[in-house]
Amino acid sequence: MHTFSVIAKFFCIGMLVFGMGFSMAGCTKKPSTQDVSKLEESRSAAEGAEKKLAELKQERLKLEQDLQNKQSDLQKNEQERDSLKNQVK
Repeated sequence: MHTFSVIAKFFCIGMLVFGMGFSMAGCTKKPSTQDVSKLEESRSAAEGAEKKLAELKQERLKLEQDLQNKQSDLQKNEQERDSLKNQVK
């Protein structure tokens, strides 16, 4: 039982040292003003791109609807043409 407690102490100490080293690796200095401005520029560019994407999606939907309407008109006109051809014969 004595060796178990010695092993457990070493294990706990090892885990404590490992945990402290791991937690210290995540520590960094504050971001510089240049880093913050780059982040703001990136955020602004991303928002602009998202807005442009939304606009283009709306335009695409409108164009697809226009295309569908024109195809429908074309089909009606072709049917009318065929009907008139049959009447002339």
